[in-house]
Amino acid sequence: MTPGLRVGQRKQFRFPPGYGDNKIVLLTRDPWWIFSYWEIRRDKEDETVRKIESAGERVEKSVLRIYDVTDVNFNGKNAHTYFDIDLKGLANNWYINVNMPDRAWIVDIGIVSNKGNFYMLARSNVVKTPRFGMSDVLDAEWMMPEDEYWKMFGLSGGFGVGKGSLEVREALKKRLEEQITSGGISSAASFYRKPQERKFWLVVNTELIVYGATEPDAKLTVQGKEINLRPDGTFTLRFALPDGKQVIPVEATSSDGVDKRRITPIVTRKTE
Repeated sequence: MTPGLRVGQRKQFRFPPGYGDNKIVLLTRDPWWIFSYWEIRRDKEDETVRKIESAGERVEKSVLRIYDVTDVNFNGKNAHTYFDIDLKGLANNWYINVNMPDRAWIVDIGIVSNKGNFYMLARSNVVKTPRFGMSDVLDAEWMMPEDEYWKMFGLSGGFGVGKGSLEVREALKKRLEEQITSGGISSAASFYRKPQERKFWLVVNTELIVYGATEPDAKLTVQGKEINLRPDGTFTLRFALPDGKQVIPVEATSSDGVDKRRITPIVTRKTE
């Protein structure tokens, strides 16, 4: 038994100051900042210092060297740009302001000699800072078969807790038909969360519903993705509809591959 440890008393666990690794790890914090932490073995540092001295140089400072490696197969010399951060004291982690969203980064930790030569101790993994703002890609919106949509909607509670999926479906179908026949919006749905700080508010989003039919045994693709037909050959798909132009090619091929038909709806949304 450990001296001074009473029976039934557990020894307090402490994380070790190091794990004997020689590595530097890089993480993304937000579009402008990345975070790095490292552990450098003493033998690796001593080996590098001897290498510097054998070259007739002397140690000047320890640095982090940050490389912009966006769309580059990095070999240590082909980064777009790089900059250094001088390390002070016993630091083993650092927040790095790269100030450039949507870029890829690698960080080296090393020693700079009095002649300006850089001697690497460890190299990090690659990280990418996210883009800032809303996506400007218009053709990457979700597409969901109607049957899957109703399953998801039913699981979320739909328009009435306790109602079966058929009841929910019929209720929404009736509402949609009323909107169409009354001259209202033909394919729109609103999703909102009421702000707490104001009593008056308005949020509007839209969906696009694409539906049609072909031979039940045909092969159907929408925007190049194969879609499962219902037993009667019908199909219905729902799309998010952002501002901009949406091109939705629909192509049907007969079961024997001889006949092919293609129809391409083009929809443009502009919000003011």
